[in-house]
Amino acid sequence: MTRNCILKCLFIIVFVNWRCYSISDKVNPQKNYFLEVKKINYFLDKCENFLFKPENYKIDIDSAKINLSRALSISKSINNQNLIYKCIFYYGEVSYEENNYPKAIERTSTAVKYFRKTKQFKKEAELWINLGEKYFWKSPRNIKSLEESIVYYNRALQIYKHLSLSEDSAYTIKLIADSHLNQGKLDLAEKELLHVLSIYNKIRYKKLHFTYDLLANLYRLKGNLGKYLYYSLECVKSMELNKDYLYAPAFYIQLAKSYKEFGKHKTCIELLKKAINIQRPRKDIDNNMLYYLTDFLCKELVEIKQYKEALTQAQNLIKDYPPKGKMENAVIAGTMALCYRKSNEPKLAEANYIKMIDLYEKNPELMSFAKLSNAYFELGKFYVEQKIYNKAKINFIKSQESPKGIIDQLQIKETNLYLFKIDSATGNYISAIKHFQKYKYLNDSIFDFNKTKQIEKIQMSYSFEKKKKELSNMKLSMELEKKKIVEANNKINIGIVVLVLLLTTTLLFATIYRLKQKNNQILISQKNEIDLKNSTLQKLVNEKEHLMQEIHHRVKNNLQIIMSLLNSQLSLLKNEDAFNAIQNSQQRLYAISLLHQKLYRTDEIVQIQMKNYINDLATNFKDTLDVYNRINFEMKVDSIDLDQSQAVSVGLILNEVITNSIKYAFPDNKMGSILVLMKLESNNKILLKISDNGIGFPEHFNFKESPSLGMNLINGLTEQLDGKLEFSNKNGANVKITFIQKPILDVTAG
Repeated sequence: MTRNCILKCLFIIVFVNWRCYSISDKVNPQKNYFLEVKKINYFLDKCENFLFKPENYKIDIDSAKINLSRALSISKSINNQNLIYKCIFYYGEVSYEENNYPKAIERTSTAVKYFRKTKQFKKEAELWINLGEKYFWKSPRNIKSLEESIVYYNRALQIYKHLSLSEDSAYTIKLIADSHLNQGKLDLAEKELLHVLSIYNKIRYKKLHFTYDLLANLYRLKGNLGKYLYYSLECVKSMELNKDYLYAPAFYIQLAKSYKEFGKHKTCIELLKKAINIQRPRKDIDNNMLYYLTDFLCKELVEIKQYKEALTQAQNLIKDYPPKGKMENAVIAGTMALCYRKSNEPKLAEANYIKMIDLYEKNPELMSFAKLSNAYFELGKFYVEQKIYNKAKINFIKSQESPKGIIDQLQIKETNLYLFKIDSATGNYISAIKHFQKYKYLNDSIFDFNKTKQIEKIQMSYSFEKKKKELSNMKLSMELEKKKIVEANNKINIGIVVLVLLLTTTLLFATIYRLKQKNNQILISQKNEIDLKNSTLQKLVNEKEHLMQEIHHRVKNNLQIIMSLLNSQLSLLKNEDAFNAIQNSQQRLYAISLLHQKLYRTDEIVQIQMKNYINDLATNFKDTLDVYNRINFEMKVDSIDLDQSQAVSVGLILNEVITNSIKYAFPDNKMGSILVLMKLESNNKILLKISDNGIGFPEHFNFKESPSLGMNLINGLTEQLDGKLEFSNKNGANVKITFIQKPILDVTAG
């Protein structure tokens, strides 16, 4: 049976340990899995940071590859397919940055197929949009790459429509419209963008500034200045309302351009400086944007004839943010060309214009139809000023070679005016008339009466809103100021209250301090008086103690004299009864004398140490009765202190009982022992027991009716102790007394 129990216990222990190990084995891999996923996301984030910096250099791409390689390795080790294909997608992003489009498309398409196969359609759509954006920004930009981007955007749009994702659908249509805008398909882009607005309004989407910005750009290209200004203003209003300032510089540029077309150069300069102040402090500053803003600012400063400031702005830009990329060099070349042109340094101006055009033409990644067209236009204006008309005409014609819809109508209008002037100056009047007619048509279509009225209305509306906003801000400022004044007054009032409280508290403490000092003086006086009284009392106590000791000493001496007299009398007595009576009296007197001796020889005059006292009594019995050889005294006495009244009673009881035992317990001088036990029990109860191993009490002994003096003394002394007396015969005579220990009072203090 026992063996079976042991085997069962062992089995249970092994099973429990196995289960614990199994559970921990399951938990730990799960914990490790999540840790590995966390590591992968960390490496992918680092890869993204290196990959999408505003300025991308080979060292950044290499760093991105290292982090991506780590992420892919861990993804494969935990066999997480989603993360594996996410890494493949990022490898596609690396290929885009390296301008390896075939490889980039192959990797992105691999990821697309996986997400389609696993029915992760939203992620599939996101990758189609990513592909579309890569073709949209492909260098050099051309109609074909824009068509490719539209194909991918449409694939994403079909998925979003199937999933009934209105916001994502509207965003995708906006991207398609942007591609059409860059193709010069302005009417189609307009239709799409207005459709986007209707969807956004329907779903109450708030961030409309990106759509307004595209519409503003579209109407600029169309030459509809009224709508251009309207949507530029709406764009900035939406941005400020949503507090979405990430692309604020680009939106302020758009609004500045619209004001420029109306000749409001100072307003334009204010907006450009505002945009620059936003752009400069940014951690990941976009140098291309900063150069473009400064170039525009310098052109506007030149318009109001602040040539020196324009040059200073350009030089400060080069000093603070030296040009690194080709785009920055191209933009700053155009800026410096304008500054030199207005500073009457034509050779430097021409050299910088040619440098700018050369950078745009020889670097396809910088290629932008609008920028190149504007570069030719600016160089043409320079040659007109220098009266080199043949070169001017060549550059103006080149400025118009961009696809239709890419160049804004205002530049085309100005180009035709310059061509009219060149042809007129060179005597080519037929061509001059044609250019003038085109100029006149464009000017009338842009600045007709209704449009001018509409523009004035928009400007008035905006000015009114601006004033209203300013008044609101002023009112808010006044309220804040009023609030500050109220708070300041409250603080002053609180300060006054605190000061009054401090003064009151100080006065109160001063008064309390004075009272305390006065009380302290009284207390010191009383203490001195008490100390004096205590000193007097102590002297009296000392004198009383000395007197008590003297009394005890005299009592002891007197008792010794009586004992000596009794001793002298003993030698004359021949009657045995008389002899015994006197001897008993001697013993009793000794017990009292010993007690007084103890009292005057110690500092304690009111209490007796019973252990020493009883031992001394026993020694006296041995000496006076000569029982050293035949009777053994066994003492079991606790350290108990009794006051003198109880000590006298206990001493006399011991004297009577021990004397009785010595005389009667051991007839014929037999050997024996006497036990004295005294111990303190609970509740201050004291047990006193005297026993011997002699012949015991006589049969039918009644201590209450005994006529002997000794028994009467024992009874009387027990009553004085308020105790209980018991006699018994058990292996000899036994006397047992129990009484309560009295508290020891200092009688000298009375």
